[in-house]
Amino acid sequence: MERLLTVVWTCLLGSGLTLADFNATSQTAPGPPRLIGCVFIIRTNVTCRWEPGDTPAAYSTLKVQIAPRCEIPNSTPNSSLKTFTCTTSGSSCTTGIGASTDRICFCISVISHGVGGNVSSAPRCQPGRIEVILPPVVLNSVQQVNGAPQCLNVSWSRDLHLFSVAESEIERGDLNSQIEFAEKGEEIAQVRNVTVNGLCILVCLFRPDTLYTIRLRNRYRGPASPWSQWSNAVQGRTAEDAPSAAPVLWRKVGQVSGDRRRLVSLLWKPLPRFLANGRVVLYDVFCQAEDGQILSDYGSCRKLQRANTSCSLPLPDGRWSCALTASNSAGTSPQDRVWILGSSETEPPAPVRFNATPLGDSSMEVRWSPPPDLSATGFVVEWLAVREKSSSVLQWEKLDGSCTKLVIAEGLNPMERYAVSLKALYGEQGAGQKVTLHVYTRQGTPSAGPSVRVHQISGSSVELSWTPVPVELLHGFIRNYTLFYRTKNQPAKSKTVPGHVHRYTLDNMPAGVYEVFIRAITDAGTGPPGNLANVHIGSEEISLVMCVVVPLLLISAVLVLMALLAHTKIAKQKLFKGVPDPSNSTLSHWNPETSVESKRLVVEQEKPEVSCPEVILVDKLQDLEKSQMYLHICNPPMFPYLQPSSPPAKTSDKGYITNTIITQSKNDLSTSPCIYSNVLCSQFNQNLPPPFLPASYQASENSTACIDDIKQPAGGVRESSVFRFTSSDEQQTFRLFLEELKGQRSAGLLTPSPYIVIRRRSPD
Repeated sequence: MERLLTVVWTCLLGSGLTLADFNATSQTAPGPPRLIGCVFIIRTNVTCRWEPGDTPAAYSTLKVQIAPRCEIPNSTPNSSLKTFTCTTSGSSCTTGIGASTDRICFCISVISHGVGGNVSSAPRCQPGRIEVILPPVVLNSVQQVNGAPQCLNVSWSRDLHLFSVAESEIERGDLNSQIEFAEKGEEIAQVRNVTVNGLCILVCLFRPDTLYTIRLRNRYRGPASPWSQWSNAVQGRTAEDAPSAAPVLWRKVGQVSGDRRRLVSLLWKPLPRFLANGRVVLYDVFCQAEDGQILSDYGSCRKLQRANTSCSLPLPDGRWSCALTASNSAGTSPQDRVWILGSSETEPPAPVRFNATPLGDSSMEVRWSPPPDLSATGFVVEWLAVREKSSSVLQWEKLDGSCTKLVIAEGLNPMERYAVSLKALYGEQGAGQKVTLHVYTRQGTPSAGPSVRVHQISGSSVELSWTPVPVELLHGFIRNYTLFYRTKNQPAKSKTVPGHVHRYTLDNMPAGVYEVFIRAITDAGTGPPGNLANVHIGSEEISLVMCVVVPLLLISAVLVLMALLAHTKIAKQKLFKGVPDPSNSTLSHWNPETSVESKRLVVEQEKPEVSCPEVILVDKLQDLEKSQMYLHICNPPMFPYLQPSSPPAKTSDKGYITNTIITQSKNDLSTSPCIYSNVLCSQFNQNLPPPFLPASYQASENSTACIDDIKQPAGGVRESSVFRFTSSDEQQTFRLFLEELKGQRSAGLLTPSPYIVIRRRSPD
C-alpha cells in the first residue's frame, strides 16, 4: 500500500515537472512571423506581405532564394543558392530578382529580429508563375454577331516574351478572365467573369443595338495569382433586334363635321432605346370599324417616318379602333390599339378624387381614385401649358390600370399655369370622361397690370372696364383686383373687386381730373400697375343729366299735351258735328207779344275788379245802311245782358245784322280778344233814370234795332244773335240798358273790351 502511494506521488511529481518545463519552453520560444503572399513581376521584382510574430521585432528581413527544385530545403543553410533580400520595419517588402519567373522555383521566408534573438518563418517553395501578375493583354476588336443581338465577339493578343501562359494552357482553361463593359453615357461599368479558351471569345451579356466600351484582364489559374491590369478599351455595338414592345398610342378626337366625319389625331411616344432594339425606320397605322370596315383614307398617317410622333386622319362617325406598330431592320413590334367611341355614345365615368400637389419648381404629383362602378384597364394623364399668345405642346402619359398616382417631372416650369387632365380607359369601351385641374408648381406676382379704359362717364359716376392680364404674365391665380384713383396732390383711393370681375363703376366722385389704374393680386402678392386712364369730371359733366334729360322731359310733356289737345279737338268734331244750327229753324222767325213790364234786364253780380265800359255811338241818320253804333264792353260776363224776346233771327235780306266785327281799335277790327257776352232782355229797375240817346237814335215805332251777341267758340266759328225791337216798349228797355252801361263806365267799373255793334234798319 505504501509502495502504491509512493508510485502515484512520483508520477504526479513527474507530470508537474514536465508541465513546468513546457511552460518555460513556451515562454522562451515565441512564434515566428507568418507569410501571407507574394506578387511576382516577371523579370523585375517580388513583393511579399506577412504578419508579425509574437515577439516585437526591431526589423524584419525578406529572403528569397532561387531553388533548383520546388522542395523545402534542409534546415542547414545553403550558401550556394542565389538569394535576394530586403529589410524593413514594416510588414511588407519588395526585392529585385532579376530573373525570369516563368519556370523558376522560389523559396521565400521572413526573419524577425528582436531583443531576444532572431526568429524565422518556415520557407515556402513554389514556382514563380503561381503568384506572378500577368502583363495586360491587347484588345484588337469588338464585333457584333448577326442573329445574336445580345452578343459580341472580342479578339485579343499578348506579348509572348512577357505573358507566361502558353496557348495550350489557355485552351486548357488555366487562364481566368474578366470583362468590363459600360453602355455609352454610363459612368459606372459592369464587371463579369468570362471563360477564355482562345484569342477570340464570344460574350453574350449585352442589349441589342447598344454601343459598349469593353476592357479585359486575366490571371493564372486561381485566386493565388493576382489580376493583371485592364487592357486597352475598345467600343462595339450589338446587332439590332425587333422592337420588344409596342409604341404607346393615344388620340385626340375632333368634332363631327357636316359630312359626318371627325378629324382624329393619333399621338404616340417614340420607343425607348432599350425597347426599340434598333433604329425605327417607319410606323404603320391600321384602323377598323366595329363592323369590320377598313378605313380607306388615312390622311397624313401614310408612310410615317422615324421622326413622326403624330398624324391626323378623317374618321367616319361611329365606333372605330386604330392600331400602331413600329419597325426596324430586324422586324416589327407588337401593336398598341385605341378605341374611339361614336359621337352619340355616352362616355364612361371619370376617376374620382383627382388632385395635384407641387413637389418643387419642376415637378408635381397627381393622385386619383378609380371609378367606383367600373374596372379601368388604364389611365391617361395629360398636361399642357396654358398660353394665349403662343401654342404649347400637349404632353401625356399612359399608365396601367393599377396605378393611382403619377409624378410629372417633364416639361414643367415655375410660375407657369398648367392644365392637368385625367381619363380612365375601359378597353373596347373607349376612354371615359375627362376631369381637369389648373396647377402652378410655384406661384409668383404678376409681371404686368390690367389694361383699363373708361367705358362711360355719367355725372359723377365713371364706369370702368379692363382687359385681364395675359395668362403668361399672371404667374399665379388672380384673387382680387385693386382699383386706384387719385387727383393731383391727393392720396390715392382704392376699391377691391373679386378676380372674376372685369367691370366696375365708381360712384359719387367729386369734380376733378383723376388718374385711374389697376393692380392684379395673386396668392404670391400684388403685381405692378397697368396703364393710366385719365378721367375728367367737371360741373358740365355733373349737370349733364339736367341739360339733357330735363329738356327731353319737357319736350315729351309738350308733345303729350299737344296730342291730348288734338285728341280733344278731334273728339269735339266727332261728337258735336251733328248738332243743328238754331238759326236755320223756324223759331228764328218767332216773335211773341210781350209787355214792357215782363221784360227786364237781368244784371249779373259784378266782380270787384271790373272797370267801367266805354260806350261809343255812331249814328249817321242820313245813311242808315252804312252807319254803325259800337258799344265797347270790358269783361262782358260781369255786366247785365239783354234777353231777347224771341229766338235769334237768322240773317235775312231785310237788313238784319248777321255778324259783328270785334276789335281792340277802331281801325283794326279783326283781332279782338275772345271774351263775349250774352244779351238778355229783361225789365230794368223802374227807378233808373230815363236813358238819353242821341236824336238820331230816336226811332219810330216802325223802326227796328238789332243787337248782335258775339260768341267765339274754340273752333273759331263766330255766332251772332239778332234782336228785333218792334215796339216802343222794347226800345225803351234797350235805352235803359244803354244808360246802365254808360253809368257803369262813368263809375270806372268797365274797361275797353270787344264791341257790340248795333245797327238800325228800316222795316223794309
